[in-house]
Amino acid sequence: MIKAQKRTSFQIMTSTVHALLMRELKTRFGANRLGYFWAIAEPVAQASVMALIFTLLGRTSVSGIPIALFLFTGILPFKFFGKLIPQVGAAVSANKALFTYRQVTAIDPIITRALIETVTFIIVYIVILGTMAWLGFDVLPDDLLALFAACFLLLTMAVGIGLLLCCAITYWPDAGKLFAMVMSPMFFISGVLYCATMIPEQYWYLFSWNPIFHIIELSRDAFFTSYKTPIGDWYFVSFVALSSLSLGLMAFRINRYRFIN
Repeated sequence: MIKAQKRTSFQIMTSTVHALLMRELKTRFGANRLGYFWAIAEPVAQASVMALIFTLLGRTSVSGIPIALFLFTGILPFKFFGKLIPQVGAAVSANKALFTYRQVTAIDPIITRALIETVTFIIVYIVILGTMAWLGFDVLPDDLLALFAACFLLLTMAVGIGLLLCCAITYWPDAGKLFAMVMSPMFFISGVLYCATMIPEQYWYLFSWNPIFHIIELSRDAFFTSYKTPIGDWYFVSFVALSSLSLGLMAFRINRYRFIN
């Protein structure tokens, strides 16, 4: 008689996340292949249109950086941040019916959605840079490790805020709409379309509180040899990212029973 092998908690979580991943992909992107195509094409099209508008307005470079490449390095991280937070925030409420299964815990849909958005961000980044390399642009980052570090801090901060939003939604379902209202002006004050050296020095303090502005500045500093950010601060961004994640995890732990009731 063959004795059934007992699975560990990690193995159960891995299997659950895999099942949720397949379900989420099919639900969000549809059963046909074009669903996956649009998931990549949509952010590529938005970034391309913005770059085309600036080029037609006569702005061809910033600090010696081609305008299209300069804009992509700001638009992509911002879109990733702005999309990951509401996805994580709504993960529990969207999958609440599945918590009747003993194997599914509240953190599983959070991990699933964070994985999907992160992988989509990486694929979009690679597709855009690959296309620009094919068009003749120099797309090799100057400091790849620093670029990864900036993206990791962005991911950490987004997951932390997403967890806080997830908890807030259990008390007030319209919290997600409030977040969307906040993110709209953030696009224009986070350095997506410009950089710190284009702002008069006496106004830098107005942007120094914004961690997204710091991350985009640090990303461009890591990407381009010709650009050195005068504002980007690794310590400040690391502090905000770790604080966000810590607060998010604590709030998630405190409210864990509300998610399944």
